[in-house]
Amino acid sequence: MVKDISIVIVSWNVREHLRENLARLFAHPPRHSFEVFVVDNASADGTGKMVREEFPQVKYVQNDWGSGFSHANNQALRLAQGEVVILLNPDMIVGDGAVDAAYETLTAARDIGVLGVRLNDAEGKPLKSVRRFPGFADQLVTLLKIPHLFPHALDRYIPADFDYAKSQDVDAVRGSFFAFRREMLNRVGYLDQGYFIWFEEVDYCRRAKEAGLRVRYLADVSCHDLVGRGTSKMPRAETQAIFTASMVHYFAKWHPWWQAAVFAALRWPMILGACVVDELGLKGKARA
Repeated sequence: MVKDISIVIVSWNVREHLRENLARLFAHPPRHSFEVFVVDNASADGTGKMVREEFPQVKYVQNDWGSGFSHANNQALRLAQGEVVILLNPDMIVGDGAVDAAYETLTAARDIGVLGVRLNDAEGKPLKSVRRFPGFADQLVTLLKIPHLFPHALDRYIPADFDYAKSQDVDAVRGSFFAFRREMLNRVGYLDQGYFIWFEEVDYCRRAKEAGLRVRYLADVSCHDLVGRGTSKMPRAETQAIFTASMVHYFAKWHPWWQAAVFAALRWPMILGACVVDELGLKGKARA
């Protein structure tokens, strides 16, 4: 049966967060008809058993390998029947009215391509979830960890003056609550699987804008975003390798070739540095 809304959750080794997320969704369902997909990227924490036993209404897709965020979302998107699709991170708690507001806004304003909502941290404070499109300078300082010493170095990329209490058009919204009409898959396409994880949402927002559509931030509804509970389980070297590969792919796609070449040249020194940090961290734990 065709639904109004398809909610897609890609999960990896965050069983308890996913359980809380799903419990909230089904305890406080939207007014509009909906379906939920969970794509499990080879979790080893009993996620599959939990979903099948506790949430049999979920359409569960089990991967036997870590296929990446873009690929796993695309698996569910090919099955989704909802007029509106919401990509939702597993470590999220959806606030009252957020799903309905996304559906109603996207079906009323057909010139909006992608929509996000206000994301709050565990204390209820707004996360800096709105971005301008990445530029060479801000991604270079990000890669070199300069914002750890000079936080204002990213004031252009993560707009320091953005008013999270006001709904408005933006360049890009965070992918942890990422809504669009399913017709976008024909107009803009699926997520670019050249991104294993990271940069895929900003790429999609950019593609939407290239197609003449708006990207909209909604301030009137919110979700709690616990941010990166899955990737935090990965070694720094692994996350650095994935992040920098996505950065190179993004700049090769949208920017002059030499900018991608600079990031490609910096990848391995940064990965090596992360390996050193991982090793020191393991030794520190062993001594403790």
